[in-house]
Amino acid sequence: MEPAFAQFPMESEPERFLLELLFASIRPGAALAALPALGGQLIPVRVRIGLAGAFGYLLLGTPHPPAVPPELLALAGLAAIAGEILIGAVAALALHAAFAAALIAGDWLAQSMGLGFATLVDPGAPPTPVLSALFALLIWSIFLGSGGHLLFLQLIAESYRAMPNAAALFEPERLWAIAGWGGFAFASGLIAALPLGATLLLVNLGLAVAARSAPQLNLFSVGFPLMLLIGLAALPVGLPALSDSLSGALAAMQAKAAEVLLG
Repeated sequence: MEPAFAQFPMESEPERFLLELLFASIRPGAALAALPALGGQLIPVRVRIGLAGAFGYLLLGTPHPPAVPPELLALAGLAAIAGEILIGAVAALALHAAFAAALIAGDWLAQSMGLGFATLVDPGAPPTPVLSALFALLIWSIFLGSGGHLLFLQLIAESYRAMPNAAALFEPERLWAIAGWGGFAFASGLIAALPLGATLLLVNLGLAVAARSAPQLNLFSVGFPLMLLIGLAALPVGLPALSDSLSGALAAMQAKAAEVLLG
């Protein structure tokens, strides 16, 4: 049986084939270019371009490949290119919302246990608390280990069928759903950090009662190391629950992205 991609006249019309390949690579390229940090930023730009081109080549072999505008450099063609970039950016934004839950949980816990001053300095990004970096790597491992990257690519491939252009993105329901992703990320981050956060809150309450009972107690010399020790001791215990919470947030966010892009 002849392969699907054998229908392309690469020898007789190489310019047309390259034009179709370039247009089919725009949407996945925009999604790969905006991957979340601490994992996505480690992928070289050339590798992302190669992955986008390979993905676009596979899309051309599907029964319904992306339709190239008749005049790509005309106003309608430039609008189509902008729409492809917008759809890819929305798909990447859904990943950012899911990964932001890990960053929010790390920021809150780092400030609560006194690790807010311990940051990772990257010249290409703002300083990141150590716990936020740890949780970001954790959710990246969950994302790759659970096959989330395959679902992400499948979502982009199916979006060509459900959303051939970006006009549907401007529907009020879809815009409202995208705007709600920020609140979902914030709530998911707080829920993920709730077990450890509640433990640190109880320690703070105990220190407040102790300081009230013994005014001569110096909270800065006693409370800070105590919060740090308890936080470091409770972190390995609460990490499995936090991992499950982040995994649920990631799956829920992928479902929300599918609702927006696939309808």
